Amino acid sequence: MQDTLSCVAKAKITLSEGGYTTVGRVHGLTLNRNEAVKPKGAHHLLLRVQMQYEIVPVDEPGRDPWRVTTRAYNHEVQNSSGEGVVSYHWHPQSRVKDPHVHLGHTQLAKDVVLHNKLHIPTARLSLEGVIRHCIEELQVKPLRDDWDPVLATRKADFEAFRKWNQSPPAPTVAPKPDAKNKPRRPGKRRSL
Repeated sequence: MQDTLSCVAKAKITLSEGGYTTVGRVHGLTLNRNEAVKPKGAHHLLLRVQMQYEIVPVDEPGRDPWRVTTRAYNHEVQNSSGEGVVSYHWHPQSRVKDPHVHLGHTQLAKDVVLHNKLHIPTARLSLEGVIRHCIEELQVKPLRDDWDPVLATRKADFEAFRKWNQSPPAPTVAPKPDAKNKPRRPGKRRSL
């Protein structure tokens, strides 16, 4: 992660107590003790990174005995005043379980369809994807000349170990209804 973050910011990764070694517990990870970092760029943006992760055993031959798995994330790009521009969230233990994006209210006019409380669905995102988006779309200036291959390499490492890239199980096919239990057409009333 340090390589990924070094593409846009000088920042220290801060872990919760036991974050390097304690197994069976969800840990927290932030940048600079949860202070936003200031990448260089045309828009004077700020970046805040928060993750929850767990150290889990690996039962695959030829691999290290442990790996880290993400349990939640909250990555936010803010304007220079600290207001959200775009937030990337995944917090499966809450009401909205799927990954999503929030657009900051500073980006939206009043009385519009999109607003800052709207959960715009996304796939799960890697931090590498967020950093790439900042560089390629939000005009954040990379601090490294080799940012593109660094992000590509770290993303490949991430994808090689993630478990959620596997295809979901095939959906089960519901049996065809028999004549007694045919679904009703909408709007048709049935007498009791």
